[in-house]
Amino acid sequence: MKWFSCSFQLYLTLFCILFFLQKCSALTQGQLIGNWAQKIGIELWELAQLITNNTEIKRRFSRMGNPRSESYHLEDSSYLRASVEKKDPKSLLVEIVDNIARMMDRKMDAIRCISKKAEEAAEQFEFNTTSSNYTYYSSKYSSIEGEEPTELPESIQDNSFMYLPMAVNHDTHFYNLPVNTSFSAVHVPTNVYDRHEEPETFIKWSEVLDEVFRQNYKSDPALYWQYFGSSTGVMRHYPAMRWVNPHDQDLFDCRIRTWFIEAATCTKDVVILVDNSGSMAGVRKHIAAITVFKILETFSNNDYVNILNFSKTADYLVPCFKDMLAQATQENIQVFKQFMSTLDPCDKADLNIAMEKSFLLLEKYREQRGCVGNSSSCNQAIILITDGVAGNMSQLINKYNNFYNGSVIPVRIFVYLIGNEVTNEQEAKWMACNNRGYYSQVEALEQVSESVYEYIPVIARPLVLQGDDHPISWTHAYADMTFNSENTNIFEQYRLLTSVAVPAFDTKVNKQNDTRTADLLGVAATDIPIKDIEKLTLPYKIGVNAYSFIVSNNGYVLKHPDLRPLYKGVLKHNYNSIDLTEVEQLDNNKGPREPDSVLLSLRNSLVTGKEGQLHDVKVKYHYDDMRRVSREIFDYYFAPIKNTPFSIAIAIPDSYGNYSLEVGDEIRKNVGVKLTSFFKGSNWKIHPKWVYCKYHYLEGHEFDTPESELLHFLERMYDKNFKWGRQYEAANKKKHPEFNIYVEDLEGTECGRKTLQDDDYYCDKDLVQRLIFDARNTLIEFEEPWKFKEEIDKFLFMRFNATLRFVATMSGLTRWEYIFGEKDNSSEFEFGDIHPQAIDEIWYKEAVLQHKHDPDSFVYSVPLEKYTGDSLVTGSYAIFPKVGKIETPASVVGFQFSHSHLHQRFFNITENTLDVSYFSIQGNFPKLLNAYFLKCGSGCEPCGELLDCYIIDSSGYIVIAKDKKMTSKFFGEVEGAVMDSMLTQGIFEKVTVYDLQAICTFNFTISSDSSFIETPLNFILKLIKWFLAKIAWLIVESNICNFFYLNPVNADCSEENYVSSLISTTTSTTTPKPTVRYLRKGEVKEEEEYYYQLRQPKYELRSRPCDKKRDLFILNQLLFIKGHGFPEEVPRECSRYYKILYK
Repeated sequence: MKWFSCSFQLYLTLFCILFFLQKCSALTQGQLIGNWAQKIGIELWELAQLITNNTEIKRRFSRMGNPRSESYHLEDSSYLRASVEKKDPKSLLVEIVDNIARMMDRKMDAIRCISKKAEEAAEQFEFNTTSSNYTYYSSKYSSIEGEEPTELPESIQDNSFMYLPMAVNHDTHFYNLPVNTSFSAVHVPTNVYDRHEEPETFIKWSEVLDEVFRQNYKSDPALYWQYFGSSTGVMRHYPAMRWVNPHDQDLFDCRIRTWFIEAATCTKDVVILVDNSGSMAGVRKHIAAITVFKILETFSNNDYVNILNFSKTADYLVPCFKDMLAQATQENIQVFKQFMSTLDPCDKADLNIAMEKSFLLLEKYREQRGCVGNSSSCNQAIILITDGVAGNMSQLINKYNNFYNGSVIPVRIFVYLIGNEVTNEQEAKWMACNNRGYYSQVEALEQVSESVYEYIPVIARPLVLQGDDHPISWTHAYADMTFNSENTNIFEQYRLLTSVAVPAFDTKVNKQNDTRTADLLGVAATDIPIKDIEKLTLPYKIGVNAYSFIVSNNGYVLKHPDLRPLYKGVLKHNYNSIDLTEVEQLDNNKGPREPDSVLLSLRNSLVTGKEGQLHDVKVKYHYDDMRRVSREIFDYYFAPIKNTPFSIAIAIPDSYGNYSLEVGDEIRKNVGVKLTSFFKGSNWKIHPKWVYCKYHYLEGHEFDTPESELLHFLERMYDKNFKWGRQYEAANKKKHPEFNIYVEDLEGTECGRKTLQDDDYYCDKDLVQRLIFDARNTLIEFEEPWKFKEEIDKFLFMRFNATLRFVATMSGLTRWEYIFGEKDNSSEFEFGDIHPQAIDEIWYKEAVLQHKHDPDSFVYSVPLEKYTGDSLVTGSYAIFPKVGKIETPASVVGFQFSHSHLHQRFFNITENTLDVSYFSIQGNFPKLLNAYFLKCGSGCEPCGELLDCYIIDSSGYIVIAKDKKMTSKFFGEVEGAVMDSMLTQGIFEKVTVYDLQAICTFNFTISSDSSFIETPLNFILKLIKWFLAKIAWLIVESNICNFFYLNPVNADCSEENYVSSLISTTTSTTTPKPTVRYLRKGEVKEEEEYYYQLRQPKYELRSRPCDKKRDLFILNQLLFIKGHGFPEEVPRECSRYYKILYK
C-alpha cells in the first residue's frame, strides 16, 4: 500500500486481531488500524531515507549515458564510470574450471613426482644388515629443541639415540602448527617396530624424498601436507612436525586412511562371510566381530560390500541388503556394525552354501559392469572369517572361480582363521593361495589389526602388475585431524579436505629369477582444503544468491552452500556422503527423496562428466539456516574438471543473475591518487573468504587482518615492478575453442617447475578493480562524521534509537558508521566484525530477493534466535542500477535500530483511539506536522486486552508483539487459527522443504546402577542360572540346538523400518506398582523402601541421521502491491477476526 507521494514502501505487515468486532460510528476499527500502520510506516520510511541516504547512493549508480549494443554505460559527471553488461555464464564457467583444474594439476604433479622418486630410490636401495645404528626424525619420539625431552615408552628407551631432535617454528600456512619445512618426519604406528627390517628399510631409502617434498613446496607454496605411506604402515610426512594426537593412545595407521585405501586398491566389490556356527561362540565371536569392524574400516565410498553369516544356512546380515552390494558409506558401515551384535552362534557350518551365494552375487555385478577376465576395473573378493574349513572346497571354487584353465580367477579369496585351535588349516590355505588371496590366523585380539592390513597389498596387485599406469585417486570430503581451531583467525570447528593420491610400485627385480615383484611400495598423497577450491570459484562474478557446487562421480557433494557437515559442533557420521539430490530442492510438489527428472538429469550429467546447461528450473531457495524460503527460477551450467572425478556447476538466478556491473581500469583512472585514500578510517571490511591479493608464502607475511593485507598491496600497486600475477600461472597456454579465453594445457607431468621467491605474490585484478570502484563510490557518504541537518531528524533517530548505518557492495566491501560515535565498550564486536561477508549476509540476500516483489521497498528483520532483550532490527534496501529493461544488483544499504524502542513507539501509537489523520509533504519525505485528531467511534478498541497487535515479516516471523518474548517466533505458533485462515485466503502460502541432512535425537535406555541387596536366595538363583547355561552350552556343542530352533520373523525391508529398528526404544508410559511383601525379621521400613525401591531406568541421549520436514511461509505481496484489499471482517472458521495492513 502506498501513501501520498512516497515512492518507497516498508516491508512490514501489521496484524490486529480482535476477540469480537463491531462497527464504529465515526471512524471504523479497520480505518483506525490502517492509520496506525501508516503512522509507523511513515516514521520508519523517513528514518530509513535519512540514515541510509539511499536516494543519493542510487543516483550515483544510476547516472547513465547512451546504450550501446548490450552494454549500457553509467556515468557520473565527476568520475564514476561503469556498465551494466549481459553476463556470459558459459564463459564464466570455463574460467572457473580452468582455475580449479590448474590448481588440481599442480597437486597431481606433486604426488606423481613423489611416487616416481620413491620407486627409483627403493629399486636402487640395498639393505645393509650390518648397519643397524641409523637415525631419523620421528614425529612421535624426537625431542623438540627448547622443550623438555620426549618421554619414551620403556620398551624403546634403549633406542633413544635413533630419534634426532627437531627445531620447529609456528607456520601460518600449516594452520599455525610448529613445523620444519627443511625436512620430513616419520610416523610409525604403535603396533609396528621401527627396528624390524621392512620398516627400517623404508625409513632409510625414503630419506631422499625430502628433496622432492621441498621442490614441490617451493614451486607451489599452497601445498599442504605431503605424505608417502608405505605398505608397512610407516609414513613419511612433510613438513616435519610433532604428531598431533587427539587421543591418549596413538591409533593412526596410514593403511586405513581413505587416501591410502583408494589409491592402493581402486574400487572393489567384497563379500564378507562370517561363521555363525556354535563353535564360534564366546571369545571367537568377539574376535570375529572386531575383525569384521577392522575390515569395514578399510572401505571407502567407492567400494561395495555385503556380509553373510552362515551356519546351517547362509543369510544376509542386514535383511534389506539382500541380493545386493551396498555402497560402503558411513551410514551403511554403521548399519553393518550394529547388526553384527545380532549374531547368535548355533548349528554346524555349511560353507558351501555361503560360498555359492557369494560367487553368484559377485558374478551378477561383473556382468552388469561388463568386466572381462582379471581386469582391475572389477576388483572382487570374498573374505572368509571362520574357525575352520570343513570338507574340500575345490569342486565348488573351480566351478565358479576358475576359467580358461586357471588363467582367469575373477574373485580373490582371503581367509581369516579365528582362535588357537583351528581345523583343516591346509584347506583354508589352499583356498586363499590358489585364488590370488591371502591366509592369516588370528589367535588374539591384538593380532586383528595387523592381520587385516595384510590383505590390502594383495588386493592391490592388479594395479602393480599392469605396469606403468599409476591411476590418480581422489577422496571425498573428510575432516582434517591436524586442524586446530584455536590457531586460526576465523573460527571453524573442522576443516574439510579432499586428498589426491597415487600408488607407487616395487619395481625391484628378483635377482634369483629376474622377475619383478608384484608388491605395493606405498602411496603418495597430499591434501587440498575445500576452502582453497572455493576461493577459485569467483563468487563475486557468480553474484548474490547464485552459487557453485562440486559433485563427485558418485553423486556426492564435495562443495555446496547447503552442505552442513556438523551437528552441534560434532561431525555427522554421513557428512561426506551427502548426495546432490539431498541438497538441491526443486519446486516440484514432490515428497522427500523423490527427485524429479530434471534433478536426476542434472545429477547424471555431473556424475558422468558431461558439459551442458539447464534453464528455467524452479527452485525452493531457502536461506537463513533453512528458516526462510523464496520461490526462484535458476539456470544451471555444468562441466567436468579435467583429470579428476569431479564436476562443477553454477546456479544463477534467471533475471538479475544474468547481468553484472562491469568497471574499467580503476588503477589507470586514478593515476596520481593514492588508492589507500579510498579506505580511510577503520570502519570498513572486505570479504574475509575472498582473495584480493596475497603472498604465495604466508609464513613471514602475516597480517593482523585482511584489511591490513589489502592496504599493503594497494601501496605497492603504483610500483613500476608491480605485476598482476595469478596464483597458478599457465605453463602451456592454449586458446579455448569456443571462448576468447586462454586456458592451460594440462597434459604431462612436470617435476621441475619454477620455484617461487619468498616475496612473490598474486592478485585478482578484476576483483581489486571492482573493489576500488566501490570504495570510491561509497567513500563520500561515509567520509565525514554524521551530522544532523535538522533538529527534528535527531528527534526521529532518538525515538527509534537508530545508531548505525551501513553499505555493502558486490566486491565484498562493507562500510558502517555509528551515528552517535563509536561504541563505548571497545571490547565488543563491531558491526563489521559480525557481518563482514557482504553478499553472503542474510540482510543482503533478502534485500535483493525483495527487489523482484517491490523494487522500492526496505526489508526489515530481527534475529531469529531466542529474544535476549537487546535485539536490533535491521533494515536493508538493494540498489539496482537500471538502464532500459536490464538491471543488476550493485550494493545494499541499511541501518540498525533498537527493537525495544520500536516496540515502545508501536504501542504508544496503537494503545489509544485518537487518530492522526493529516500530514503535509515536504521535499521527498512526509513530515509530521500539527495533527488533526479524529476520535474513533464507540466500539473501537486500542491494542490491548481485546485487540492483539503484531508486526510480522514476510516469512511469518513476529517482529513486534505485546509480549517481547514472542519476538522472532513463528506467527503460527502463537495464532495458529489465524495463520490457517490466512493460508486459506491466499495471504500467505506454505512452502514445504525437507532437511535430508537432519539429525534426530532419542533416549537410549542403559542399565541402571541402582542398589540391589544380595541375599542367600539371590546366590541360589545365580547358581541355577549358571547350571542351566552350562547345559545349554553342552547342547550347542552337541549340535542338537536345531531341536529348539525357531524360525525368525522376516522384517519389513523398507529403509525407514530397518533404520528405525536400530534406534527405536520401547518405554512404558506407566510405572508398575511394586509387589507388597512383609518385612523380614529385623528389617525396618526404611531399609525396605531403600533396598527394594523400583529401579529407575537411565537414559543416554543418542542421535541418528533422519529426514525432517519444514513448512516455511511466504507473504503474497502482490495482493497488496496491486491494491487488492481485504474486507474488515475476514471470513472465519475457527479464527478470530483480523485486519491486515501491509507497509
